[in-house]
Amino acid sequence: MDSSNYRFHRIPKRDGTMRIISEPVPELKKKQQGILRWLTARGIRPSSYAHGFVTGRSTATHARLHVNKKVVIKIDLKDFFGSTKSGQVITALMKAGLPAATAKDITNTCTLDGALPTGGPTSPMLSNLAVKGMDVRLAGLAKNYDATYSRYADDLCFSSDNPKLNEMLPAVKFVIEQCGYTLNDKKTRVMRKGRRQIVTGIVVNRKVNIPRKLRRNIRAGLHNIKMALLNSQPYDEKQYESLKGMAAYFQSVNIDATRSFKQDIREIERLLEVRSVNLKMNIAA
Repeated sequence: MDSSNYRFHRIPKRDGTMRIISEPVPELKKKQQGILRWLTARGIRPSSYAHGFVTGRSTATHARLHVNKKVVIKIDLKDFFGSTKSGQVITALMKAGLPAATAKDITNTCTLDGALPTGGPTSPMLSNLAVKGMDVRLAGLAKNYDATYSRYADDLCFSSDNPKLNEMLPAVKFVIEQCGYTLNDKKTRVMRKGRRQIVTGIVVNRKVNIPRKLRRNIRAGLHNIKMALLNSQPYDEKQYESLKGMAAYFQSVNIDATRSFKQDIREIERLLEVRSVNLKMNIAA
């Protein structure tokens, strides 16, 4: 497909640059969603090392593999979807058992100018399939260093008790480039025990945990909303929904660290019920 079938949105990134989201027009999007359901129904799955966009796996399952290790290395790929080309997708689909003609039709429908679009509903699954071979090679390389390897989308992680784990980086770079991808060298991190080790936003030093600063921010946000309700002041509904979502997510990471969140949310929900009843009474009066 070409650009006439897509709408383009610019979203700011943390580093100040812009990310371009290529969203398929409604008719094409519906077709891609149908392809995604069809592929999923056929039981086509990525490698066991992939944790992003895979049912039953998450940032938490990705992080748990790297808990309490002496060395954790985090690597980021540049322009993951845009670097996944049509030829890689066709090959991956054929390896998954699809006829060549079907693989080509799906690829033509789900790519933009010969690569996976950032906003396509099939892009996460197809990119996972395209790097299945790379995952296997990197996992094999990790074994040479008694290391564990896993990947969440474009976020690759290696961990081991081998203090020389960082010596594998040149070989990792070679495999990645041979597979058609590029390392984002600025984001490569070698995190040793004794310093904070974070994998996909989760602390993994001794156990999976929420970063202290984020935990404080969530608690403070919930407290501010509670105080606003107690004082009959307006509150930010979108912020509250966001805080509830983060609390629910982190509950799956470390339930003990989120008990206070649950208590705050219960109190806020009670206050919202009281506000709703009072509003109805005022209207009736």
